[in-house]
Amino acid sequence: MSLSDKLVKERAVGVQVKQRSAEEAYAAFCAGDQSAFDQIMEEFRQGLIFFLRGYVHSYDTAEDLAEDTFVELLIHKGRFRGQSSLKTFLYSVARHKAIDYIRREQRRPTVALDELAEWSGDEDTPEEHYLAHERSQVIAGAIAKIPKEYQEVLRLLYVERLKYDEIAPIMHKNTKQIDNLAYRARNALRNALGKEATLLEEF
Repeated sequence: MSLSDKLVKERAVGVQVKQRSAEEAYAAFCAGDQSAFDQIMEEFRQGLIFFLRGYVHSYDTAEDLAEDTFVELLIHKGRFRGQSSLKTFLYSVARHKAIDYIRREQRRPTVALDELAEWSGDEDTPEEHYLAHERSQVIAGAIAKIPKEYQEVLRLLYVERLKYDEIAPIMHKNTKQIDNLAYRARNALRNALGKEATLLEEF
């Protein structure tokens, strides 16, 4: 095989790996492909750490809990049975670990308000950056006034970009309950914002 043919083959394999879904990677891992587990970690690690920081407010602790979540997946092969997406499963495991940690620390779970308030998107000019920062501060203050459960569902919706059917198993509710909870959370946030509710264009 020539060098050019080898490069073409390697690129083709790379494309196949990139196109493999998380669920397919997990199936490959269960079948003995250890590299598939690396793909799963690469895809979800930073998102899980960001998610867990909303509970524990410490990057190092969130990182440890994310590692514990992956260890759970590594040790207990077959526990994920495909009844939800792998992402939903991992976030559910991570949430349990965060709550267990908080109980041990005798603290209540809260959402990282500054992170949730920054969903607004990319800004190009200094003026836009300044306005986005001001908008984030106003929204963060309003979020602090609404119940913790409302904060959590809004974070899963607008930061993690999960769908209702993905959030349901994470929060141990059905899809209809999540729909109702999200509706109440958005209304509560609008009421907390008062005249500034126009900032919630995405909602």
